[in-house]
Amino acid sequence: MEIIYEGKTKRIVSAGERVLLRFKDDVTGDANGNINPGGNFIVGHIEGKGAASAKVAAFLFELLGKAGVETHFRGLRSDTEIEVLRATRIPLEVIYRAKAYGSFLTRYHGHVKQMSPLDLIEFDLKDDALGDPLVTPQAIVKLGIASTSELQQMEATSRKVASIVSKALAARGLEVIDMKLEFGRIDGKLLVVDELSGDTMRVYDLAQKRLLNQVELAGKLGLI
Repeated sequence: MEIIYEGKTKRIVSAGERVLLRFKDDVTGDANGNINPGGNFIVGHIEGKGAASAKVAAFLFELLGKAGVETHFRGLRSDTEIEVLRATRIPLEVIYRAKAYGSFLTRYHGHVKQMSPLDLIEFDLKDDALGDPLVTPQAIVKLGIASTSELQQMEATSRKVASIVSKALAARGLEVIDMKLEFGRIDGKLLVVDELSGDTMRVYDLAQKRLLNQVELAGKLGLI
């Protein structure tokens, strides 16, 4: 099989008409070595994280499918791999923020308290070299990245996904703090792509009063 792309937390591998997302045990963080699911640096490894991420991604994609959300997911291929359809990616990260945390606190330091309720959507330009900067909807349209109607669809879908995932996790005593989604096109049709796992969201354990890592999240969901 041919490796199409080597990312920080997974490899994208060609598998005929479809693609495999092969998850690694690497964890991301900031330049100071602090673990952060949205970080641009590899700061360490957690044994079993790749398998945990794949199983959480499969679990959440299956939830979305049952709720009528269209995604590129086609199944769990192995302990560390999910199978997906080929799609043309849109170079945006769509961030749903339930509460203030991470880069939002850094960006608006002094104007918001940690864990303040937000319930908002942000768009980041997906470009590691630029640090995935915040980008306005107007700029996205002007740059030809997506149309106004596509942005509206992305926001509505992201809110629906956040609601579905939040309800599923709340039943297990967990709270979604924020999550990152990506979208792509297949024959002009917009759908959720990439992954949705502990690598792309922050989840808070209400009983333990702390954020969970990827392996702990899979354990709480009964997947490992």
